[in-house]
Amino acid sequence: GVRPEIGNRKSEIMITRFAPSLTGYLHPGHVYHMIYVWGVARAHNAKVLSRIEDHDRARNRPEYEPAVLADMDWLGFVPDIGLAATDALQPSPYRQSDCEERYGKALQQLADQGLVYGCECSRKEIQGLQKDQGSEPCYPGTCSDRNLPLEGNTVRFRVAGAQVEFSDLNLGDQRQSPAIQCGDYALRDRHGQWTYQFCCVCDDIAHDVSLVVRGKDILSSTGRQILLFRALRHTPPEYFHHALLCDENGHKLSKRQRSHSITQLRESGVSPEEIIGRAAFDGGLIAEFRPTAASAIIENTAALL
Repeated sequence: GVRPEIGNRKSEIMITRFAPSLTGYLHPGHVYHMIYVWGVARAHNAKVLSRIEDHDRARNRPEYEPAVLADMDWLGFVPDIGLAATDALQPSPYRQSDCEERYGKALQQLADQGLVYGCECSRKEIQGLQKDQGSEPCYPGTCSDRNLPLEGNTVRFRVAGAQVEFSDLNLGDQRQSPAIQCGDYALRDRHGQWTYQFCCVCDDIAHDVSLVVRGKDILSSTGRQILLFRALRHTPPEYFHHALLCDENGHKLSKRQRSHSITQLRESGVSPEEIIGRAAFDGGLIAEFRPTAASAIIENTAALL
C-alpha cells in the first residue's frame, strides 16, 4: 500500500541528507561535513538528498539559498534527490518554509495521542530555575497538567523518563536521558514558529531518510528525536556522528563574516579542489594538503569507513 506522509519507511534504498540552514553562506565547516555526508553515503550505497532548513524565521535570509545551492554544485557535491542550483526559490517539498501543512499534520497526530501540551513559561523563567546556569536548560514540566491551549502558547512534547539507547555507526553504543537533558521540549513557539527538533524529524520521515550523518555537536539531540520518531510511529534512522572542523583555537567553524565563506573564496579565485583539499587536510581525512576533487575525496572517505 501507499505509505502515509507520517508513517513507516517505504524505501529499501538508504537515503541520507545535506540540510543547510539559511542563516549564512557555506563555509569550510560545511565542506568538511559534505565530505562525510557523501562519503558515508558512498560507503553504504545510499542516495544523498538536499533540503533547505529555514524554520528559523528570525535569522533566515532567503538570498542565501541560491548561493548555497550554487556553491554545492560548484564544489562538486551534487545531490541525488531534492533541491539543486536550478531549483532555488521555486516552491519545494524540500524547503521547510513550504511545508507548513506537513508539520501541522504531525502535530495533530501527537495531540491526538495526548503527547503535547501548551506552555506559557518564558525562556527567561525556565533559565532562572536552572541550578547549573552553564548547562542546557531542562524544562521541569510546570505547565504539563494545566490544559493550556496549544494556540498562542509554546507547544511541548511529553518526554518519557526512560533512557534511549542507540548504536551510532561511528561512535558505538549510546545512552541518553532526554528527561534529564532537556525535559519536555518545544515543537512550536508561542509565535507559531516550528523548532529545529520537530521540523528535522518530520522532514526525515517525509523524505524517507534512513541514515543521518551529522557533527558530534548535535549528538545530544539524537535521543529526543528518536522519541519523536517513535511517537509518530516511524522507525528512527541510523546515525553517524563525525568530528567537527575547528579553528586554531579549537572552536567549531561557524557562519562568520562573508570573507570566510565559500562564495567569497570562489570569487577570490580559489579553486574548489583547493577548498576541499584544505577542509579534508584540516579535518584529518588526508595526511597532507593537496588540491582534491569532490569525487576523489568522496571515494577516499568511503574507503576509510
